[in-house]
Amino acid sequence: MQNCLPNRHKLFIAISAASLSVLAQPGFAQEADEQPSIPMPAIEAPVLEEMLVTGRQQSGAQTIVQERMEDAFAADLMGSDQISRTGDSNVAVALTRVTGVTLNQGKYVYVRGLGERYSSVQLNGAQVPSPELTRNVLPLDIIPASIVDSLKIQKSYSPDLPAHFGGGNVNIRTKSVPDEFIFNITLGTGTNTNSGDGDITYSGGGKTSGLPKAIDQALDTYQGYLDINGIRRILSTEVDNSVTPEQAQESIAINRSLMLSLNRDVAIREDDSPLDQNGSVALGNSWDIGDDWTVGSILNWSEKTEWRNKNQIRQGVGSPDVTYSSTKRTQEDTKELGSIGVGINYQDMHNIEASYMLIGNETDEAAITFAQNSNNNLADGNQKVTYETRYQDREVEITQALGTHKFDQLSGNTLGDISVDWFYSDSTVETNIPGATTIGGDNTVDPQTGEILSTRITSNSSAQFAFLNLQDDVISHGWNAKLPLLFDNAEVTLSGGYSYNDKSRQYFGYTALIDVGGGSFLEGMPGDVFTDSKINNLSNDFELTMSRGFGTESYIAGQMTDAFYGMIDATLSDTWRITAGARYEDFRTALLPLDLLDYTGITLENLIKELQNENQTYTRRSDDVYPSAALTYINDGFMNSETFQLRLSYAQTVVRPDLREMADVVYIDPELNIRVRGNPNLRDSMLDNIDLRGEWYFDGGNNLTVSLFYKDITDPIEQKLEPGSDSDIIMSFENALSGELYGVEFEGLWNLDYGFFVSGNLTLSDSEVVSPTNGGYTNSVRTMSGQSPYVLNAQLGYDSDDGKHGAALSYNIAGEKLTLAAVDTGHDDAFEQPFSSLDFTYSYYPIEQLILKAKLRNLLDEDREITQTNVQGQDVTILRQEVGTSISLDISYNF
Repeated sequence: MQNCLPNRHKLFIAISAASLSVLAQPGFAQEADEQPSIPMPAIEAPVLEEMLVTGRQQSGAQTIVQERMEDAFAADLMGSDQISRTGDSNVAVALTRVTGVTLNQGKYVYVRGLGERYSSVQLNGAQVPSPELTRNVLPLDIIPASIVDSLKIQKSYSPDLPAHFGGGNVNIRTKSVPDEFIFNITLGTGTNTNSGDGDITYSGGGKTSGLPKAIDQALDTYQGYLDINGIRRILSTEVDNSVTPEQAQESIAINRSLMLSLNRDVAIREDDSPLDQNGSVALGNSWDIGDDWTVGSILNWSEKTEWRNKNQIRQGVGSPDVTYSSTKRTQEDTKELGSIGVGINYQDMHNIEASYMLIGNETDEAAITFAQNSNNNLADGNQKVTYETRYQDREVEITQALGTHKFDQLSGNTLGDISVDWFYSDSTVETNIPGATTIGGDNTVDPQTGEILSTRITSNSSAQFAFLNLQDDVISHGWNAKLPLLFDNAEVTLSGGYSYNDKSRQYFGYTALIDVGGGSFLEGMPGDVFTDSKINNLSNDFELTMSRGFGTESYIAGQMTDAFYGMIDATLSDTWRITAGARYEDFRTALLPLDLLDYTGITLENLIKELQNENQTYTRRSDDVYPSAALTYINDGFMNSETFQLRLSYAQTVVRPDLREMADVVYIDPELNIRVRGNPNLRDSMLDNIDLRGEWYFDGGNNLTVSLFYKDITDPIEQKLEPGSDSDIIMSFENALSGELYGVEFEGLWNLDYGFFVSGNLTLSDSEVVSPTNGGYTNSVRTMSGQSPYVLNAQLGYDSDDGKHGAALSYNIAGEKLTLAAVDTGHDDAFEQPFSSLDFTYSYYPIEQLILKAKLRNLLDEDREITQTNVQGQDVTILRQEVGTSISLDISYNF
């Protein structure tokens, strides 16, 4: 489905494309020499750098560019100064400035149009677990930009990376022990234009202790059944399970007492949200011990709390005029980080650092949904209403040790310094939802005005109380070694290494239900119905049950990977560079579903039997070799450049399905609030990757890069919409037969007069995925999920001559991309529409130590939209979510 872009989209694309075309003119370098410009350090596109900088900042910028040029495989890098320039508060937003990178749901990175499952994320070269209930990848919005030293986004595969590689690998490198004393303190505040307009919250809050102890003990006592009949069976002393009147009355009383143990204080009310607040502190220093030793340490702390309205409007694709809903949704989000690092250095030849990091993320959410369908129509004065509350606590704990060593004892005419680096990482994440409630009811409304006249909890409704817990533990360690060999006209480096990754996961979930009956006592909102007095009144028809379907799915899982690699890197006559190697991986995984309510052992016995079947899908093992090669041509001075490089690379890689994608359970996507079902029959995707990249580096930091890429994918994993009603959308996953992705990337930076400079990048791509013709898809041949035909970043920067003012205007847009492939409905696929993000950052430096920064986000006030064309040819917006314009002010002082 093709939609026309609004005029403002076209305008910004035209302006930015024109800026990029200027960079590509044949007279590019000559014009740079003819025009006066403010000297700048060498800078990597597409991000911005300081024009007036201290020597330390200049050195850091040059290091970033130097690393990019020296890397044998195509990579993009961002330094901490570049991230600060645009005012990005976390890693996820910062990565959207990189060529070909888009962001999904504000936290998951898409590289070159391939979804988050096709990208891997590392922290200081080590794999870390994810606190997400619905994904196996680390949400990058929880990592504050303040602790980042640099980001490396490698788009061409090299054997020293995990073989799980599709779009690219993101390595987050945190700030290490400083060379000198630093003390930085930052305070800030902000708001969003959506805040203060219909904000809602709920009584009691969600910070409960989880599944009540009384219910936990009762599950053991009554063998997983807490309904009245289940309790009666345990209380019965008769062979035929019959009960006395006293036992029948006792079972009702026990059921009601368990009901009272649930936190029912979840009445939703309107309340104005406060202003956002954030603060951070960084303290570090290093000390020389004699002439050879240096020790140091660094402390970081940060906290940020935001209140946002994430209101949604949904329409049923089949009958949008009949089936639709609107949701008022307010979320409080708090992110915290505390870290400490220590290091020791000996003669700049041996360096060891150890760090501990604790990241916390709490979200508390309240939502009210008003819905209409064929059975509850506003024209008849009827409306469905759903009240939801959800508190989620996520914690990531990471302990790492890193070492780099150089040995020059064997150095001579042929041998260079031998270098060895190693890492050890022990990470744990825990996600708790100690109380999420969903309560449905009916409204009686005035058909003329829409005014709500009364609310009642009907006999076909129930109150749902969910309790979920996820724990991931990952131990990762490895080493790399390099041996340089020096010849007259060649330099050859032999390298190799080993890595090990051990991951275990536990996911436990319980759902308690309060079923209700008819009667006048049901009049009112949840806070009026589920009171102690009404529950204690045995004449009211309440019953507590434990859900034995959706909501009870639990599992345990584990993954282990052993990997070895070897590589040779040869530079001939400073003109040709040949790099080739291979990686061997032995991968094992197991995922076992659990029924926490089955006290008979039948489920476990059946699972044991199924594991003996050679076609079982609970465990799998694969081992393979993944080759990679790159050829680089170097010609300094080509097209009047200081440095020119042309890289061609090829690699074979694999993308394995996430644990959640393979789990045969149903869960809720917390961002879009739709149901998701896993598929245990998913297969690994095999990829062939080809990249061709040309890089021109000119005087004054000006640069231009053009890249071509192609990926051929066997068995790609795609999202799909399962058959269902307009009000019951279920998303799942399936292997397609084949897929391919190809495109071109442009990026560059150009210094203008009077302190202005412009940078930008543009990615144009296309894709095709082929599914089985008998799979029931509306379109068996279509674009890949998440792939945009274009991704554009454009930035206009300014630095005053006196160094006291700096500004950056940044624009980002990604074209229409497939979100869900429709199955067995006759409707077309669902597409996320282009989202134009225009941001502005202004920095003021009244004195050298003080920085005042103002940031504006989403100045165009766009909403996120997913559309779908139904069988009648009507374009339907099946989901629209408000984003709003964010405003923030920060003040930083550096001692």
